[in-house]
Amino acid sequence: MNEEYHLLRERRSHGNAMFPFMIYEIETDEKTGERVGCHWHEEIEFLVITGGTAEVTIDGRGYPAQEGNIFVIPPDCLHSVNGKPGIPFSFFAVDFAQTLLNSFVSDRIQQNYIDSVRTGAVVFSERLAPAQDWEYEASGILAQIRRIFAKQEPAYELLIKARLCELWYLLFTHARTTGRDPASATDYQVGIIRAVIGYLKSHYESAVSLEALSKEFGISRGHLCRLFKQITKMTIVEYLNYYRISMSISWLRDTDREIGEIAGLTGFCNISYFNRVFRSYMHMTPTEYRRGTFIVDGVPNLY
Repeated sequence: MNEEYHLLRERRSHGNAMFPFMIYEIETDEKTGERVGCHWHEEIEFLVITGGTAEVTIDGRGYPAQEGNIFVIPPDCLHSVNGKPGIPFSFFAVDFAQTLLNSFVSDRIQQNYIDSVRTGAVVFSERLAPAQDWEYEASGILAQIRRIFAKQEPAYELLIKARLCELWYLLFTHARTTGRDPASATDYQVGIIRAVIGYLKSHYESAVSLEALSKEFGISRGHLCRLFKQITKMTIVEYLNYYRISMSISWLRDTDREIGEIAGLTGFCNISYFNRVFRSYMHMTPTEYRRGTFIVDGVPNLY
């Protein structure tokens, strides 16, 4: 698992209040099936695939992903990336708050072209091949934004905002207004799973049972497990372990606490189980991680 995934977690600020924009370059770990754990955030995200193949899931809708594809992920949508072990997969992600495009007042542009997307009256295409001329144009704009952000020359923020407006125009003029596919997960179902994930994050230090989750959310164990798997492409146990391991990394890196104590602090019942799960995600033991085995030429090497 790549530590850069922490940059994509919803608790991370993408840019800052003065310029809520960020680009992340991600080379995923091809040894695992899970490339990006299921998460959501308030910002809009464009995933531009730069190599390999995988599956991108957005609110339970799965799409094949290959080099050149672009995925448009709306705010607050659960999304994840899963691939076949042994097959590389890389992308760059453009994240920005929709407020970056807002008008100062609720003018025609704000009402017709910004608020209509925010409220769901207009729905952008989630996957661009690209195959059509406008999709190629959108791909070119994203490549420009990437270069502008990398150079960060004077007034680069103006150029990025201008290119985002051009991109928004292309997406808007090729959007649909019919709403979501009724066969996909409903807003209600996605909302339940978002609440379940929030519960898991709040209780990861202690024992979490399916019985407790079933009682908490008033859903049968079987239905909850099926719904969670459908939307996140992970089982509840897989997600909980994924989150616990991500929390344990900070303890290992930033403190000198005993590994057995860290196992307990992150919800593992014993050190042997913690070691086994840690190795399955990180391809090394907690001791190896702490000793800096993952450092090559001063940078993390988790592949």
